[in-house]
Amino acid sequence: MTVLDSFVSFANSLSADRLQSVEAALAALMESYADTYGFTPAEMQEIERRVAEPAPQYASPAAITQLFGKPFGS
Repeated sequence: MTVLDSFVSFANSLSADRLQSVEAALAALMESYADTYGFTPAEMQEIERRVAEPAPQYASPAAITQLFGKPFGS
């Protein structure tokens, strides 16, 4: 039995009120894979340009803290 088969069996055993939240989570997961969330060709070009940068410059820890309100740990 595959994981998907197990999930379907699990979902089929749920009561209607519990199944509703599982369906909502599954719908959100499927939507996250929609093409609308993919990068455009221009965005991909910019990402490739930045990844290929031989001497990248990063934001300072102070700038990160200011932007997010807390330090970004590594």
